[in-house]
Amino acid sequence: MELPKIRERGIIAFGSGVTDPYQALEGYSRITGRCASILAETAYTLPALVMTKSSLALRDLPFWEQVNKRAGFILLVSLTSLDENLRSMMEPGASSFQSRLDMIRKFKALGCTVGVLAMPFLPGLSDSSESIHALYKACAEARVDFVMPGGLTLRPGRQKDFYLNALNICRPDLVEATSTLYREERASGSPSPSASRALFTRLAPIRYEYAIPYLLPHRLFSRILPPHDTLRILFRDMLELYSERRIDTTALKKSAEAYDAWLLGLRRVFRRKRGVPSSWLEERFAEGENDGELATVLGNRRLSSFTSTIIREGACLDYLTLKLEQVSDVPRGT
Repeated sequence: MELPKIRERGIIAFGSGVTDPYQALEGYSRITGRCASILAETAYTLPALVMTKSSLALRDLPFWEQVNKRAGFILLVSLTSLDENLRSMMEPGASSFQSRLDMIRKFKALGCTVGVLAMPFLPGLSDSSESIHALYKACAEARVDFVMPGGLTLRPGRQKDFYLNALNICRPDLVEATSTLYREERASGSPSPSASRALFTRLAPIRYEYAIPYLLPHRLFSRILPPHDTLRILFRDMLELYSERRIDTTALKKSAEAYDAWLLGLRRVFRRKRGVPSSWLEERFAEGENDGELATVLGNRRLSSFTSTIIREGACLDYLTLKLEQVSDVPRGT
């Protein structure tokens, strides 16, 4: 099956925070499997991302391997603990934690990018330093590329009520303490600020010990996205990484906002010009970098030099050291 060429490159995502592309129904419906086979067999394709907590994704590994070779592939695995008793209580229909780790190792062995969504850590159940340490150790041994940690959010209403009712069945001793953490009834579902700070205080030394990035590394997403999108994501990540280390981001934020506005303007022009080739946006970005327009937009000499090194020399920012590294041999997605 031949898919039509797409005017603007992006990424095909399977899964979300409320469903799983490899839920039990997929075992015989093969909806995700058929999509994987189409992408694998198509001459022109986009990179793909799968988010799951099911080892059923291994069934389609040959297809995802082909997608990875052609355009890039990212597997995001939900994994918050190694306690199988906890999994049987809170994730009764999901694959075992060990089977998910086995899946990670097999995808990694074939060159795929794999990240772990270590969220949500459940208060009193999986958020202790010991539990988190064990999880990070397992992730390091499986050679995951990044681990994104996060706490539990309980939005007022059905979500919060459902969780507290489930908790009352398996761990009634934690209901009162958990209710107290979420007593402010925030629309976002976040617990009290002190609870969030306590969690990330426990997380910090473990993250540093294992030196695993908590964001998809620049060297990985630069392989599968065009330069203009890569730069936008990089600026966003730099703002977060620098802020975490208490580095002043005032100038960077101003430049990033200017770049976003400039890129949005280019996209509007591109979408109106139906007769131009699909490569127009990338060519226009390259022109802007070569003739100094991009530097003018950024309005920051140091950032412009940094950006030029990335674009022209294929350098990438190491998210642990915050230094540029040369990885010009890494191919971009096509």
